[in-house]
Amino acid sequence: MVEAESVTPPNHESEQSSNESLFRSERFWYAIDRQLLGFGLRLILILPAFSILTSFGALAFSSNSPQWWAKIEPTLNMSFAMALITLTFIILLGYILVQIFHRHRVELSIGNFEAEVERLNQEHLSIQSLHGYESLADLLISARSKHSWSLLFAIMSSLLLGCIFVFDIASLNGRILLLLSFSTLLLSLGQHIPTRSRPFNMDERTGLLDAYTPPIHPSTLEMVFNDLVKTHMDPLLRSEYEVYSKEIEECYTEEIDPQFAREKILMTLYRHSKGLDFKTMESELSEVLTEQGMALVQNHPIFTMEEWLSILDHIERSCPAFFRMIGRIEEDLGAGRSSTSPGIVFEVDMENVVHGRANLFTLIHNLSDTPRNIVLRVQSPDFRPHDLAMTYRLNPGERHWWSTKALPLAAEGDDDILGLMSGLLRDGTVAWQSLLPERFGEATVSVRLEEQSGDLILGRQINVRVRTKYLERIRNFTSVTTNLIGILGISLGFFIKINDIFGNLGA
Repeated sequence: MVEAESVTPPNHESEQSSNESLFRSERFWYAIDRQLLGFGLRLILILPAFSILTSFGALAFSSNSPQWWAKIEPTLNMSFAMALITLTFIILLGYILVQIFHRHRVELSIGNFEAEVERLNQEHLSIQSLHGYESLADLLISARSKHSWSLLFAIMSSLLLGCIFVFDIASLNGRILLLLSFSTLLLSLGQHIPTRSRPFNMDERTGLLDAYTPPIHPSTLEMVFNDLVKTHMDPLLRSEYEVYSKEIEECYTEEIDPQFAREKILMTLYRHSKGLDFKTMESELSEVLTEQGMALVQNHPIFTMEEWLSILDHIERSCPAFFRMIGRIEEDLGAGRSSTSPGIVFEVDMENVVHGRANLFTLIHNLSDTPRNIVLRVQSPDFRPHDLAMTYRLNPGERHWWSTKALPLAAEGDDDILGLMSGLLRDGTVAWQSLLPERFGEATVSVRLEEQSGDLILGRQINVRVRTKYLERIRNFTSVTTNLIGILGISLGFFIKINDIFGNLGA
């Protein structure tokens, strides 16, 4: 009788321990990188800048040393130019170490990203199927490749500079080597600079937000705050948010609409990020959450208050027009002003300065008791699409989400700004359109609310300025320039050497 072999399950504890060790390692290196290397003191930029200055100094004094150096030269047995070459070589060694440490931190971040994806897959949360995962993964791989090339060029620069100690800077070969070293250093910088536009890390839960660019977004938001949050979250954070949403849905108070509750929670968290005190925030949340739900919001291991503040700040920077729009509505509610037009709420906003694409937000809400069919038309000669028309059926709201008397920001019940605003976002229709600019400079957008017959109900014209991001433009220009000068410098060095060889042969 043959005994069946027992199959031992994989050691999840050792795998979990390995992942925790990887995260701790990244936390250590990311702290150094944030304070000294890539950010903070920015040694990764300062060191090559100093080495470029000392390289120019060595080239300027390659023929003769300054007079004050004449007293020191016999002692050191080294010309002033070679002393500068030595200093440049030491700085380059420091730059290489910084590049190694920075690349190691990036490698740890990517390793933690892959480990987190694998962990979520084991929990049956397929991250790879989420929209935007491929673009994010491609960005991380591209960043690793650029850092590798940057480190390789830095090592080549130091090796070429080290060869000058054999040929001496006063010789033609020495000056050619200095030119080649300078050029490869510029190529190293040219590879590194583009990676600074979209930094990422896995030490912070929100460390991928700046690197992630939402590829698409819904044109009509069902649950406005919820859709905004999900759109701007990276795939890892979005998958965790889906689990969090299901957990918190089980903690709503009885007879509360789940959509209203979720919108009010996010609205309250947003107002807390803008200065609403903690006690008032707790009071507002307790109107839609049980004690268990309050404990979950306050003590959740992933979505802590600090993480929510970071997420909401990122969304506000990405879509300032939306928050300006709801800010104006809140001001109207607080002052007790009447709605824009009898029977309808209509607000529209768009960022004043457009970079890449324009985000146009429109909020429409039917205050009457009967359904209405309206047409939202967006026209602009400066943006694509030039003419956009969308037909909406506006059903009456669950209740009259407006008030002509001044309201407090937060009070018991839903007769306050937070309550009305949450209901307005839930029952209203919020359209989010991305408009692509065709030219830089001044641009106009016309937004019209029409009856189906074509009669104008309300209209707005928005004037904006279209331009590229200044810092992004500087980075792109610097990257292209350094790469171009580096390639030209290498070509020039080879040309000078070939010309010297053929000149000696002819002589």
